[in-house]
Amino acid sequence: MAYNFRIHIHLGVHKTATTFIQNWLATHQPFLKDHAIAYVPLEKLRKQFTQDFWKILNNRPSMNSEAIAQLRELLFEEAAACGYDLGTTRLFVLSEENLLGSLSSLHSKGKFYPDLDRRMRLLGRLFEGYELQPFMALRSYSEFYPSAYAEMLRHDQIQTFDAYLEGLDLAGNSWPKIVKGIESVLGPVQLWTYERFKDNSHRVLTALLQIPIDVDMIDKGSMVRQSLTQQGLDIAMRCRDILSDAEMKRLVNLLADKMIYETPGQKIAIQDHKIIGLLNEKYQHDLERLSSHLISMG
Repeated sequence: MAYNFRIHIHLGVHKTATTFIQNWLATHQPFLKDHAIAYVPLEKLRKQFTQDFWKILNNRPSMNSEAIAQLRELLFEEAAACGYDLGTTRLFVLSEENLLGSLSSLHSKGKFYPDLDRRMRLLGRLFEGYELQPFMALRSYSEFYPSAYAEMLRHDQIQTFDAYLEGLDLAGNSWPKIVKGIESVLGPVQLWTYERFKDNSHRVLTALLQIPIDVDMIDKGSMVRQSLTQQGLDIAMRCRDILSDAEMKRLVNLLADKMIYETPGQKIAIQDHKIIGLLNEKYQHDLERLSSHLISMG
């Protein structure tokens, strides 16, 4: 069944406060319903929709039209099950960073979202006939890589930070390339930077939802999320030779979620100042290239 609503797709990226936005949307569902906006919470979305999205992608060499239609119907049925009247909905918001890919590609290939083109083509076919608007956040490369590494340790094969950095395609990875890949299918992307998000999250939500969101509706305290610190990483790395991979993942998650030190642990960070300087210079250059896509921060 076709509907008349517009679809906004928040694609992430990973490690740019996507969880905060998703939690805010989930906890403000009555507010969204009052404004004819539909949103499927991430926990519900990932039980089947995200998994089926990946299954269709893995069904090479072609993407079956019937499977795509079933996936679209599944998404809309999940929204209806959340209590949204899709017949009167004016805006449907989809927020799922894993539509871009996963952080594991940095570990295995050193690249940002190497399967992006196929993923965007699937999204384009999934919402064919609907008016689409993609949204995405950017983050400084020098901060994104360590944050992605800390998250990756919780789910993927354990490796040292130095080995991880050595395998990264620092020159080839770029946000403009990701934006171009999205725009080739979904149209112009609206962007914001992670660095300015905390003080402007209400403006980002205003753009995403197309209704004014007052700053008083934002609980900034909930933006803080536990992450593995350098101290936790040092402890984990000393245990590599005596623990299995599964035990290492449990240890890393324990150190990230449960360990509380008397003083805040230092973030995992790139130590080579030359690399940091080059990455920051590249980021500023890329922001200038993408300046026309950035939403207004007042």
